[in-house]
Amino acid sequence: MNPIVRKSLIFGSIAGGVCFLFFLVMYFLNPNPLALRRPDLGINIIFIGVAIWYYKRENGGYLHFYEGFSLGFLTNIIAALLTGVLIFLFLQYVDVRPFEEWTAWSKNLLLTDRERSKELMNEQTFQQLLKSFEEKSPAVIIGDELIFKQIAIVACTLFSMGMRKIKP
Repeated sequence: MNPIVRKSLIFGSIAGGVCFLFFLVMYFLNPNPLALRRPDLGINIIFIGVAIWYYKRENGGYLHFYEGFSLGFLTNIIAALLTGVLIFLFLQYVDVRPFEEWTAWSKNLLLTDRERSKELMNEQTFQQLLKSFEEKSPAVIIGDELIFKQIAIVACTLFSMGMRKIKP
C-alpha cells in the first residue's frame, strides 16, 4: 500500500476516533452536543500536522509539497468521514435526542433571525428551509462533518509549505 495512503488511514482513523470521543464527552456534559462540536476541527488539524511530520521523519527529512498536501487532505477526509459515521451510528442506535435538539435549535435560530433571513431569501425559500428541518435524518451529520472540516485544507497547505524539503 502507498505510504501516504497508509499513514492517512492510520492518522485519520485515530483523529476520527478522538473526535468521536470529544462528541461523547460533550454528550455527557452538554444538552446539545452537536451544536458545540466545532472545536473538534482542531483535533483534525493537530493530527494532520503530526501525520505530515511523521511522514517527513520516515522519509529521511524530505517532503515534497504534493506529499504533504495529499497526506493532510486524506487524513482530514478519513477523520471527518469516520467521525460523521460514528456520530450517525450513535444517533441512530443509542440516542437520537441530541439530533432532535440540534435541529430544533437550528430551526429556532432561523426563526429568531427571521428578518435578516428575509433579506437573503424570499418567503417561499424561507418556508422550504423551515420545512426541511422536519425531514432531516441523522445521516445529515455525515455530510455536515465532511463539508465543515474541509476548512482544514488551509492547515494542510500551511503544514505542507512549512515542512517541505526536497532533495538537492
